[in-house]
Order: sequence, then structure tokens, then C-alpha cells
Amino acid sequence: MSVNALLSNKVRTFLTMMGVATGIFAISAILTMVNSMKYSLSENLSSLGNTTLFVHNWPWKDNSEDWFKYFNRPKVSYSDYMKLKNNLKAISGVSYQVSARNQTVKAEGTSVENVEILGVTQDYAILTGKKFQFGRYFSDIEMDAGSPVCVIGQNIALGLFPDNPNCVGKYIRLGGKKAKVIGVLDKLGSGLSFGPSEDDRVLVPYFFTAKNFNLNRRSIDKLIVVKAESYEQLDYVESEIIGLIRANRGMKPAMEDNFSINKQEMLMKQIDTIFQFLEQGGWIITFFSLLIGGFSIFNIMYISVKERTNEIGVQKALGSTRSFILFQFLTEAITTCLLGGLLGLLILFIAVQIADQLVMSMGLNMHIIVSAADVIRAILLSLIIGLVAGVIPSGMAASVDPVVAIRAS
Repeated sequence: MSVNALLSNKVRTFLTMMGVATGIFAISAILTMVNSMKYSLSENLSSLGNTTLFVHNWPWKDNSEDWFKYFNRPKVSYSDYMKLKNNLKAISGVSYQVSARNQTVKAEGTSVENVEILGVTQDYAILTGKKFQFGRYFSDIEMDAGSPVCVIGQNIALGLFPDNPNCVGKYIRLGGKKAKVIGVLDKLGSGLSFGPSEDDRVLVPYFFTAKNFNLNRRSIDKLIVVKAESYEQLDYVESEIIGLIRANRGMKPAMEDNFSINKQEMLMKQIDTIFQFLEQGGWIITFFSLLIGGFSIFNIMYISVKERTNEIGVQKALGSTRSFILFQFLTEAITTCLLGGLLGLLILFIAVQIADQLVMSMGLNMHIIVSAADVIRAILLSLIIGLVAGVIPSGMAASVDPVVAIRAS
């Protein structure tokens, strides 16, 4: 009887479903995007490793209030790196890297802009787990001599040598200096990460950058990466780093550290805070969307009760109980909301497929996925909206006096 009542007013039912579908689509789309971005960032951060420490002049936290203090801190130096390399225990490796961003590299009459040139030490490949499509990493001799050799990312290989990305053995120009390509990294995609994409980087030996770039420029970034042997050793290694760098810089005991030691957990906390705000904003938007959908269900059910008063009276005269009438109209409200929720999910799945293809075409290493929790949440919300919005009109229908109802025209 409930289904027949819905089918007899197809346009009204469809418009009501669309009101619910809009609200369900809104919350599901927002939470799907937030969860997908959070998962992508978490994947990128997990590649850093929970046993890795990053020594830098800036901390990974909200530093807007102390911006000037951190800006004026001395950057980590090669001397700091050597102090750690020669004295740290319980570590798997330590590397030093200097980076020059927004550079242009050239080869064979073509050029690629917005490239990051990264001068690294030997342990960099071990700590980051680099994988090569072609070629190899630097040898110890090349590293110590600062040889004019380089390892390039996929975007640079395709940009400079579109006909043959296997450009091992060819030469490119970095800041006016020639360097031989000895390796091409696997494509990683830009993803949702901090800093330039790995595909837009050129790796060179640290001493190559020391000889050919002015590393004292403020725009040159410097970083020391230390990997502990195990998570249990992380606090010990961190305390050792603090003591060694303070000693290397001749800092007195009362002086505040003029460097920061960052780790994966710090970024994860920042990301969780950001996404909590996004989720809260999404729920606020969704609340208003669902409120509109709920009111539309309430009004439609109220009108339906008024229009079918005579029918209700006949049903009661034939023996229908109050609970039967209540259940019948409540079933109509819940069915309408449930169908609206399923319609919203269908629209969501279509939108996600389109968005995923767009994201992939942009070269982003990110997938937009609708989780099972999103589907269950959408269905439960649909049922709750139908129950809440339909209970009052259903109660009105159940309490109609049969004699008065039969007389209604």
C-alpha cells in the first residue's frame, strides 16, 4: 500500500527524493574528498618513516607567531652534518641535502622550468628508498669528488628527451654547468605532499652544488635527515642530535636551541587538525542540506495525510489499527528517504569516477575512493531522516477519527 501510494504520485515522490539525495550527496561527497586527501597525505607521510628525524631551522608546527625568530635561525650546515655522521650511534644512516628551487634545466635545445636541484650525500638514496627506471645512483667516488653527474625525475626526462626518456649517458645543463645523466627515477606522481614533486627534481652530489652554487643564499634550503635503527631508539637519537649540534655550534647550556628536530608524528597532528576543521565544515553544510530535505519530507507527508483522510477513514472502518496506519505512512516516508539516499549515492559514484579520471589525468598520485563507511553512513542518515520527518505526519494519520475521516471529501 505504501509503494502504491508513492507510485500514484511519481512527480511528488521524485522531487522529494531529490531533496534527500542532494543532502546525502553533499555529506558523502565532502567526507569522501576529505578522507581521500587525508589518505593520500598519510601515504606520502608514511613514506618518510616513523623512525626518521628531520633537522631544520623551521619546526613543523604553527609558527606564525614566532615567524621572525625561525626565519633568523642559522640553517643546518655541512659541519653539523659531519658532527652527527661521525658521532651518532643506533642509526641506519644520516644524509645532508641542499635544495635550490625554481631552477631551469636545459638539454638539446629544450628546457624545463620550476625544477628543484637537490645536492645530496651518499645515504640519501638509502634513507628515501629511491627506485630507478633507468641507470643507477652515485658512486662513492662521484660523491666525494663532486663529479658533474646527476639523477633526474620522470617529468624532467620526458620534458628534455621526449623521444627517448632513457637518457642515461646524455648531458644536461644545470645553472650553466653540464652534468651527465646517470639515472632516471621511477615516476611517483605529484600526489598531495609538501614541497615539489619527486618527478621534478634533479639529484646531484653535494660537492657539485658546493662548487657551482652559492649555498649562502637565503633561498637555498638545507636539511639533515637521520634514520634511527628502531622506533624504540628514536628518543635516544633525538637527544643525541640535540647535544651534538649544540656542541658543534658552541651553545651555552642556558641558550635556547636554534634548530628544530621534526618527525612524522608532528605533521600527522597538523594534518589531523586541518581535516577535523574540514569535516566540521562539511557537517555544517550537510546539516542545512538535510534540514531542507527533512522539511520537504515532512510537508509532503503532511499534505499526503490531508489528501487521503477519506482513505484513512475507510481503512479504519475495515479494521485497520492505529499501529497499522502509523506503520504504513512511516514506511512511505522511510522508503522515500531511502530511495533518495540511494539516488544520492548513485550520483556520488558517478561523480567520483569522473573526478578520479580528472585527478589521474592531472598527474596527481591520488585516488578518490568511496569507503564502505561512507555508504553505511548515507543509508543510516536516510533512514533517520525518514523516521524523524515522517513520525509526526504518520501519528496524525493514525489518530484520525474514522467517522470524521469518512465524511471528508
